Amino acid sequence: MDNEKINQIEKILYSEDFNEALTQVASIEDSEMLYVLAANYNWDNGLNIPKAIIANDNCDMSTGLMIFYLADGIRLLDDKESVEQSGLDEWSEFIKKVYLLIEMNSLKTSRVSYRPELTKVQAFKLRKANPDLPAIFLEGIEGEDIEIPAI
Repeated sequence: MDNEKINQIEKILYSEDFNEALTQVASIEDSEMLYVLAANYNWDNGLNIPKAIIANDNCDMSTGLMIFYLADGIRLLDDKESVEQSGLDEWSEFIKKVYLLIEMNSLKTSRVSYRPELTKVQAFKLRKANPDLPAIFLEGIEGEDIEIPAI
């Protein structure tokens, strides 16, 4: 990824003008930039940027799956009821929406890979508890590994 794209991602991540950051995310046309942005996002800053990434038409399955796991989506796979009773309504709705986008194959396909960081035991338990769980949530997406610069 070239320096110009990295600088644009950096501006979004460190922008003090929240509305401008959201506008910039919406204007990104490169799915790899969305992937790198999601990988570097500070989740302590809330869900608005991840929501904007998911809403971008150029968001791909790899980015969506990464966001699902970075947003602690494993909790939804592990115990859906506890997510619904968590009292974290915005997060709960977000994570369920991302799950559905992935399950329905609503995000575009790209050449970028993403593999969830699950142990064999975690994958086994999830598979056992959710026999109908789409394989993508356990196996990830095959493709090209791209370098994620730390921004």
